Amino acid sequence: MTALNTTTGLSREFVISLFTVAMLTAVVYGVAFEQGTLTGGTPWLHEAFHDARHLLGFPCH
Repeated sequence: MTALNTTTGLSREFVISLFTVAMLTAVVYGVAFEQGTLTGGTPWLHEAFHDARHLLGFPCH
């Protein structure tokens, strides 16, 4: 059963799907493209995802 939010008219499933897509987009960005922009130039996030980049075939250096 889908409950509608009476304020916006959005179903719960739609809101959950939208949130999921946003989180997955953030993860893909972090793994694939982050080079220190989000961390103010320090590469700690890049280094955290370094092995995942190689595992998934993303070139990083």
